[in-house]
This record gives sequence, structure tokens and C-alpha cells, in this order.
Amino acid sequence: MKAEISALALISASLQSASAATLIAGIDAWDSVSAPTVTHTLAGITATATASASTGSWSNDDRPSDLGRGSSGDGTWGNFDGNGVAASTVTSLGVASFTVTKGRPSAEVTLTIVNNGTGDLDLAAFHLDVVGLRPNAPRTYALNVLSGSDITVGNVVTSPTGAITSLGGRLSGHDQHDDIDIDLTGLADHTLAVGETAIIQIVFSDGTGSGGNHDLFLDNLAVSGAFMNVPEPSSMILLCLAGFALLGRRFRSGL
Repeated sequence: MKAEISALALISASLQSASAATLIAGIDAWDSVSAPTVTHTLAGITATATASASTGSWSNDDRPSDLGRGSSGDGTWGNFDGNGVAASTVTSLGVASFTVTKGRPSAEVTLTIVNNGTGDLDLAAFHLDVVGLRPNAPRTYALNVLSGSDITVGNVVTSPTGAITSLGGRLSGHDQHDDIDIDLTGLADHTLAVGETAIIQIVFSDGTGSGGNHDLFLDNLAVSGAFMNVPEPSSMILLCLAGFALLGRRFRSGL
């Protein structure tokens, strides 16, 4: 009987598997220093963002003579290609990148994601492109799931101090960023049921609080994941028929 129950469980699991990871929500154009618009969202998802710094604020036009100087032009979200949704490769506009200027001690971006779809949503990873222009920038990062979320709350990862690359002032082109991907599947609960919310915050810290042009450049921030596949009616019928067949076989063997 245990083998028959296991067979039914395997059939059910195969009918309720997740699709390949895709872009759930992402920002690749920074139109506000405090509430940037989430530029890409998967159908059925609502997402908003906020941003702040320990002193002053983020900047999207820190050098008017060289707008977009800290933007990433590689077209990916961290190392993730977006599964059909590429990140912007525009690098000549102020909104193309987000900057923490002058070695500010810390800064954060918070992404709030709501599942308004028709099925459960599995979160896969958090992605970003980031680099420090000079060493006094806040080059340590931590990813946290904040209170109010319907997934597991707490710290996901904290990097070693100064983990983000410093270019030593040698900015050249738009492909020098660290491509960072942080796994979310290790959370005890990383699934958003319909109507549930995830509040995910990336924090940058350990800036010295001083230093002209000791800037941190951020771009192509995103969360990936996938909706769970809902079985088609025909698949459910097949599952029921398989169950009846197994039960019938068990009944006959007991006669």
C-alpha cells in the first residue's frame, strides 16, 4: 500500500511543478532617488520600491557632465539573463544608474512584491550589478526579509566587509560591476501564496562617511522566481483515474 501511495504522490507532484525561473520584478532605470519605479514586473505581480541613505540620499544625476557613468551595460540582472527580459543597456542617461555618493556610511533599497496572480509564486534569487568607484564607498552588503512579509523573515546573507569591488577610481566603460546573485530557495518559506507579500531589502554599509568620488554604483536590481504550474482539468482527470486504478488493484488483491 505504501508503494501505491508513493506512486500517487509522485503523479501529483509532477502535475504541480514550478516553471523555469523568470524575472518577477526588476529595476533598470532609476527615476526617483527615494521611490524608484519598478520598471519590469511579471503578469500578476505588483511591486514597489523605496530607497534611502544614512546621510543625504541616493543620486541619479551625480555628474551632469557624464550622466549614467555608473550604469551597467551588460544586459543581465546579476548573472541572470531574465529568461527573455533583458536588463536595459542604456548607459547615457542619469536614470541609467543609482549612486551613493561621497562614501556615505550606509544606504538601502527595499522592494515590496505582492502576488496578485492565480497561483503560488516560488521566489528563486535576488540579483544586482554593483561596484565601488573608490574604497571608502559602502562596499559591504546584506540582504534581509523584513517584518510584514509572508515568507521567512530575517537575514538571508551578509557579505564579508568590503566585498564589493573598488575600482580605485579607474572607471572605464560599463561592464566592471560585480554581478551578484543571492539564493532565496534556502529560506524555510520562500513561496508567496495568492495575496501574500514579500518585503526584501538590500543594505550597503561600512562607508567611511567621507571622500569625494568615493561612490557606489547600483544597477539592474531584480528578484527572480516562478509561478507553480496549476494542473489542467485533463491532468486532474488522469490523476483521479490513476488513483482509482491503484485502489481497484488494492481491493482485488485483498479478495
